[in-house]
Amino acid sequence: MILLYFFYGLAFEGLGLAAYLQLRREGDFPLKKELPWLASFGIVGGVAGWVDMFLTSGTLAEISSILSIVRIIVHLLTGLLLLRFGWGMLNNLNPLPAWSIFIPGILIVPIAFVITYAVTTFITPSPIEIPIEIWTRYLLYMPGSFLAGIGFLRQWYAQRKLGLYDVSNLMLGAGLAFLFEAVVMGLIVPAAPYGPASYYNYDRVIHNAFSGESIEVSEQYGLTAWLDYQSVLDTTGIPIEIWRLLSAVIVTYFVVKALDVFEAIRKRQVRALQEDRDRAQWEAFEAQILARQTTENWTNALINISRRIAELEHVDDILVYIVDTVHQLLRTSFVGVAIQNQENSSLELKCYSNSRSIHLVANVSVAVTNPLIQDVMRSSNSYLSQGSEAVEMFDGICFFTNELARAAVIVPLKLENTNIGALWIARFEDDPFSETDMIWLESMADQVTIAIQHGLMTSQLQSLSIVQERGRIAREMHDGLAQVLGYLNLQTQTLGSLLKQGKVEKLQDELTQMRQAIQTAHADVRENILSLRTTLAQEKGLDAAAEEYLTEFGIQMGIKTKFAFQVEGDLNLSSVAEVQLVCILQEALTNIRKHAQALEVKVSIRKENHGGGDHIHMQVMDDGIGFRAAGTKRNFGLQTMRERAESVGGQLNIKSGNGKGTSIECLLPCLQPERLQKQSVVLH
Repeated sequence: MILLYFFYGLAFEGLGLAAYLQLRREGDFPLKKELPWLASFGIVGGVAGWVDMFLTSGTLAEISSILSIVRIIVHLLTGLLLLRFGWGMLNNLNPLPAWSIFIPGILIVPIAFVITYAVTTFITPSPIEIPIEIWTRYLLYMPGSFLAGIGFLRQWYAQRKLGLYDVSNLMLGAGLAFLFEAVVMGLIVPAAPYGPASYYNYDRVIHNAFSGESIEVSEQYGLTAWLDYQSVLDTTGIPIEIWRLLSAVIVTYFVVKALDVFEAIRKRQVRALQEDRDRAQWEAFEAQILARQTTENWTNALINISRRIAELEHVDDILVYIVDTVHQLLRTSFVGVAIQNQENSSLELKCYSNSRSIHLVANVSVAVTNPLIQDVMRSSNSYLSQGSEAVEMFDGICFFTNELARAAVIVPLKLENTNIGALWIARFEDDPFSETDMIWLESMADQVTIAIQHGLMTSQLQSLSIVQERGRIAREMHDGLAQVLGYLNLQTQTLGSLLKQGKVEKLQDELTQMRQAIQTAHADVRENILSLRTTLAQEKGLDAAAEEYLTEFGIQMGIKTKFAFQVEGDLNLSSVAEVQLVCILQEALTNIRKHAQALEVKVSIRKENHGGGDHIHMQVMDDGIGFRAAGTKRNFGLQTMRERAESVGGQLNIKSGNGKGTSIECLLPCLQPERLQKQSVVLH
């Protein structure tokens, strides 16, 4: 029996120590705030068990009365601590429903009855320690254990609903253990002449576990005993002390296991933190990839636009590409570009894009009158919608659609500190644009402005080329036709003198020379007229212009010509390069007429790949007398052709020899093919 009490106290002390140690762990599980009461209950309960051990052993007989008083106190304190822990487990871990506030009122009557009944028992002949123990177990141990068990079971149910099965299983074991303790520790009490522990014998010896004495009571009761120590022994053959030791071990085991909930929660929190960290890292990685892809896309777009501008593409083609790029990269519903008209009297739509295609507005005037765009033009400040604007403010911002915009960004187009137009984007959905979107759009607006500026420069360069070509023709006419006319003027005077002198043969020779000079002058004039007409007629295209020029040249000069144009699709030459190619062809044919004495001329134009890029290759071949480069009269013309080719990034090669004819090869670079496929462009 002494060992039973020892291990009983040891079990509860272990429970108290385990609960105390869990207090030092980190965590916010609701059970933690009830751990001080559980630790106190375990420690005081262990002390109560060891006091029973000393009373039973009789080793401290001289202070047995003091130990009896201590036993009463620690049992009362143990019951109170257990009751407080049980109430906290029931109420604080998961708050009770609202109707539970009526529980105290409902329980007042039966509790008052029980207390009254308990007080009356003290007038019975039984030792005072027995009713104290009985009602301590009935009023403190049993409800405390029952509340704790129900509290753990509520936790089991709540954690199971959350899918936390590892935690819920621990709560289930602890709940069942406390319910078992409610029976063993709370309902089974010493035999007494009242309550469930009453007996039916008239004379009975009652053993006092507090003092170790035995007393005999002689009172008659007709109730049958069924929940006292003797009845448990008679029924099971096992004394109540073993059952209580078993209960203490079970409670300690399952509650200590239940306290592992902190470790389970910590592991789950660590796992959740790890998952959150991994998720955050992955999201950051994806964000970096997306940002890098976005940056690369915008960088490639800006590079392609800059290259197009540098290669002097037509400004309309560049605008279409810019609008297409903005539409794709900013995921817009509408993109628009408007330019001030020549009189600066109104803002006119130039190019726009919707969800289906890109449209280049031509041969029609579409005025842009939206107040937001007009304000941007006046203030020179970009506009970013904030989402609180009235939908009516965006009326007239999206053309050729019945849908109204709900978000927009507008940036001005500035050329030399002067607003020349506006670039804007809009969305039909409630999806606002960001500050970053506005920054990218401002970058595109700069590209639009540069494209327009370079378009103006291209027109100026073309005009300058025409002026230079006219100057060249004027010089040739001065050097050729003017000299011939001066020569003819002198010759007419010579003819007059010869006629007066009657020198007919000499007169005939002079007339023959004059006729040759006139024919030469006539050929120069016709060639200059043809050259000028071909240079100005760029709308025909290079192949048509070159073929027409070569055909008329052959007719005028009486030379057989052959022309082979072997380019499929577009030439992809800049407009300036096309002009220079025509001029090089004209200069080559002029040299053939003046110096080659050729009977046949062959011209071929084809596309070839050199150095990883496409080039236009033009070859002019004649079967004339040829020449040597040193000391030739053609140096000026050859140098002019070479300079023309090099001015547009090309090169010129000349092969000739006396009696072997001449071959002139011109190689000009094409525009680089685009990586992004163009959408269809509808011309209005």
